[in-house]
This record gives sequence, C-alpha cells and structure tokens, in this order.
Amino acid sequence: MKLNLTKIKSLRLVITSILFMFILSGCSYKNIDGSNNFQALLAKMVNTSYDKIKNELAKDDVILVTDFVNIDNLKTHSKLGFLLSETLKNELSAKNIIIKEVELSKTFKIGESGFNILSRKLKDIYNVIDEERFAMVGTYSITHRRLILFVKLIDIRTGHILSSSTESVALDKEIRKLDYVEKKKQQRRIFQPMTL
Repeated sequence: MKLNLTKIKSLRLVITSILFMFILSGCSYKNIDGSNNFQALLAKMVNTSYDKIKNELAKDDVILVTDFVNIDNLKTHSKLGFLLSETLKNELSAKNIIIKEVELSKTFKIGESGFNILSRKLKDIYNVIDEERFAMVGTYSITHRRLILFVKLIDIRTGHILSSSTESVALDKEIRKLDYVEKKKQQRRIFQPMTL
C-alpha cells in the first residue's frame, strides 16, 4: 500500500505537534532560563479554586495567609515556604481578595491534629484574627522526584476546608536548595568515663 507525499507530510505534522505538546506540558512551570516558575504554578492553583473561594467570600472578607510549611517537618520554615507564600499572596491580591499576613510561628501551628492556634490568651488570638473568618493555608511535601503543593481555604471558626487545590512539579536542585534549612548545632555532651 502506497502513501502519497501529502499524507506523509500530514502524518509527520501531527506526530511533531503531539510530541511538542508533551514536551511543553512537562516544562509548563519552568522559565526560559530553566528556573522554576512558581507564579504560574500558584496561579493555576488559585484559578482552580477561585470559583469556590468566590462563593464563600463576601467582597469585604479578609483572608489570613500563612507561610507554606513542609508537612514532613512542620516546625521548619524554609526559603521555599516563604517564596510560595509571597507568590500566593500576589495571586490572591490580583483577584481583588483582601489579605492579612500572619506569622505562622507566632500565631498558628499546623500539627498532627490540623490547624492550631498557639496562644491560650483569647486577647492575643482576637488581636490577630479580629473578625476574620478565613485562612489560606499552604503546605508542601517533597518526594524523591516531585514537589507537591497543597493550598486550602479554611473556615477558622469551624475548621472546615472550603476549597482545596494541589499541583506538583519535578524536583530539581533549585527546589532542594530553597527547601534546605540549616540545622542548629547541638551542644556536644561529654560524659565522664565510668570506672569499676
């Protein structure tokens, strides 16, 4: 069976187009210089959840936004968490959502039992959350090959998750370096030898 020249060219064009789409879709969160495009990544996450967010919020509602934390080590705060948080705030602000920045380590904690308020003093809590009802909480996890991001809109008063979005990207040196948190040096213990 003979294929004529125009069919071969059409087939080649289709195959090339499909390959090109796969190549570009794998690099959709990379800049031209090879660095990660966290803005595009978080923009997609916000856009995915925006309809639900818009339905929950009144025009004058304020969202508390915390730094992203690594769910594998909830106590450390990395450059990656700070960068992701700032990018999320930028994306929410672009959607005309009012944001109140909250220092996670001073006011809230994400622990094994979820989103916790750290202070026992009601006055401190009310000073921070005032009349706010919503918090946008970002977490991430690093596997051997991927960075997985999670963003949730939480009703602070009920603890209900009103909106959630997740995305992942291939792990690279830039992400590893941003996630690195220098460990504090521990005091060296010296034990006295025991004599019998």
